[in-house]
Amino acid sequence: MSALTAGTGIINWNIVPLENIEQVEVMKGASSVLYGSSALNGVINIRTKRPGLTPVSTLRTYLGIYGPAANEDYQWNDKSFWKDGKYGVEPFLRKNVFSGIRNPIYEGADFSHTRRIGDFDVSAGLNVFTDEGYKKGGYNKRFRAGGNLTYHQPTTNGTLVNYGFNTNFMSNKYADFFMWRSPKEVYESSPIANMAREANTFYIDPFFNFTNPNNNTSHKIKARFYYRGDDIPSDTEEGKSITDILGNMGTDVSVITGIVQNVQNGDYSMFYPIIQPALQGDVSGLVHGTVNLLNGIFPTATTADYNDLLSWVMKRGLPSDMSNLGPWLSNAINPKPDPTSIDKNYTYYLDYQFNKKWDNGTQITTGATYEHMRSTSLTTGTHDSDNAAMFFQYDQRFWDRLSVSAGMRAEYYRVDDYLREADTKMFGTKVPVKPIFRAGLNYQLADYSFIRASFGQGYRYPSLTEKYARRDVGGVGVFPNNDVKAEKGINTELGIKQGYKLGNLQGFFDVAGFYTQYTDMIEFRFGFFDNETFAYLNSTQDILGTIASGQIPGVGAQFYNVSKARIYGAEVSTNGFYEFNLDTKLSYNWGYVYIELEDADYKKKNEIEAQYDDPLRSKEKSNDSKYLRYRQKHTVKGVFDLQWKRLNLGMNMTWKSKILAVDYLMVDEREMDQPSIMEYIRQFLYGNIEGETLNSYWRKHNTDYCVVDLRAGVKITKDVSFQFMINNLFNKEYCTRPMLVSAPRTYVMQLNMSF
Repeated sequence: MSALTAGTGIINWNIVPLENIEQVEVMKGASSVLYGSSALNGVINIRTKRPGLTPVSTLRTYLGIYGPAANEDYQWNDKSFWKDGKYGVEPFLRKNVFSGIRNPIYEGADFSHTRRIGDFDVSAGLNVFTDEGYKKGGYNKRFRAGGNLTYHQPTTNGTLVNYGFNTNFMSNKYADFFMWRSPKEVYESSPIANMAREANTFYIDPFFNFTNPNNNTSHKIKARFYYRGDDIPSDTEEGKSITDILGNMGTDVSVITGIVQNVQNGDYSMFYPIIQPALQGDVSGLVHGTVNLLNGIFPTATTADYNDLLSWVMKRGLPSDMSNLGPWLSNAINPKPDPTSIDKNYTYYLDYQFNKKWDNGTQITTGATYEHMRSTSLTTGTHDSDNAAMFFQYDQRFWDRLSVSAGMRAEYYRVDDYLREADTKMFGTKVPVKPIFRAGLNYQLADYSFIRASFGQGYRYPSLTEKYARRDVGGVGVFPNNDVKAEKGINTELGIKQGYKLGNLQGFFDVAGFYTQYTDMIEFRFGFFDNETFAYLNSTQDILGTIASGQIPGVGAQFYNVSKARIYGAEVSTNGFYEFNLDTKLSYNWGYVYIELEDADYKKKNEIEAQYDDPLRSKEKSNDSKYLRYRQKHTVKGVFDLQWKRLNLGMNMTWKSKILAVDYLMVDEREMDQPSIMEYIRQFLYGNIEGETLNSYWRKHNTDYCVVDLRAGVKITKDVSFQFMINNLFNKEYCTRPMLVSAPRTYVMQLNMSF
């Protein structure tokens, strides 16, 4: 069953029962024929444990301690931060057992139990986790419980029948941020970025399996009911009034009220020193006029103060009725908490699969799938979708060496009243169905040598969130785009896998080349948006027009389609072990990926953008390169474990090259004689502390980086083991995107028991 979150389409890793995993399988290549949307490049299949003859229980408890940041300027917590209530969640043992730890911590416990009771298989799991967070205001508190009940029906004719259900419930309270407060406060959130959530997720998956070994056939029926409710809680700064904010900036409410009243009456004279140079492209004049205007209104303001004010206005807006300012002023002085609402997502899923095998190596798999999703929200309204598909796959094995696979899938998809979301032109006629095909082969050259090749078509329909999401109203958030279309693509791969054995050394070596081409690839863009119409604001006229209408432009992301994209490269990996003696063994897993990620239309886009003369016109990305945003060209990963009797020592290593491009609104990497207007806007949004800006920070820190994790453990008894780990051993400061600085060195202790 899919682990993708209903409505959003993202992977919900937290719902995966890590405490009850038997095996993880990575199936590379186009897999949309059997698995549907989002499986263009492959599938990660997680198999949970099945009960054995003997009941088994496992318990894992762990504690993590975040160390100080490498840069002392980033340290936001003091020795009593947890005593003063400066955290969003409280770990269970924080005020007694762990009271002596002064740094932020996380703690958790997993429990699982499996057993057979007569003809029943029973498994259950429990997970609790609390994380104070290494970022100020970034926290996570989770409770998850679930299990499986399977009944094996006794039969007398040799057939195998089982049925039952899987179920899972998770309650999750968490917060993170998309924008930092400043380049000197990288672990603190900008006041305009509230990413707090409270979510409850529940699903139940009934199933029925019938297998007849007499004729090698099987029938499988899977179903699901899935619910997720998301609530955006009030943030911790709700009590700060406009008088507090303006007091820090050296002004008062009456000054702001007078300015607002003039704007409402159509008097923009005080803004002429800004509007005039903006329209003429005079950057220095615009900056000079803006600085003079702001200094006159806010004589003691800092960048953070401006963001506090912007956040307040974004959340509450400007007064709409200037003849009756009483209610607005009352809320300004004594702010009321924002009303909260729960966004609800429902999924109903049914899948039937038939499988038949023949003695000559032939196998067919066919079936049908139906899925209905419904999303309800006060901010985006009610939307629903239907997804129906039929699929067929043929597998054949020849001469015990060659395996061939081919298949097709036909899928119908609709959102709301638009019934032709999957339109395809066939024989000159448009039909509301998307057909896709795949083929692959695997040939065994020798006992430990395999060559494989695959070709497949794939697609991914935009989720309801990508089309309609409107989150974090009044701050940094996601804006709807009803016009986003499904992305389509093809995927090819050619690879060879070679086994090796040299004395006590044995393992596998794998090398593969791949090529993927997308049409209408779904990406997100970060920029300014109209909070009423959700239109992308991409000119001075657009932005000033929005402000003139009494609205503050929204800042955030919106999903849209990139016309064409090409992704190709190569992957090399090896895994195995070396046995020194019966008591000592070294195991390893190492891999390198080289990848090119190209926007096929980048030259055309660069030519168009070179003609821009509007200083507030946004370009698509931070440079003129051919690369897609937020990607890295080189990745190396290695896992090494040395085991000696009851002791083990291990290391994880990850090396990645620089990010090739990001959003233009975040960073502009182009060379210029003087800062552009957009650069001053960036400094306003992201901070300018003693000349350090996001741009200067990114130039210094967007480099290749290497992160090393170290672990050591001991098996105390047959059923009890202890591990100590240090993540980010060298306390490396690195970014996976602008304004997202990863965790500092972290110390982890873990105790495992089985009984």
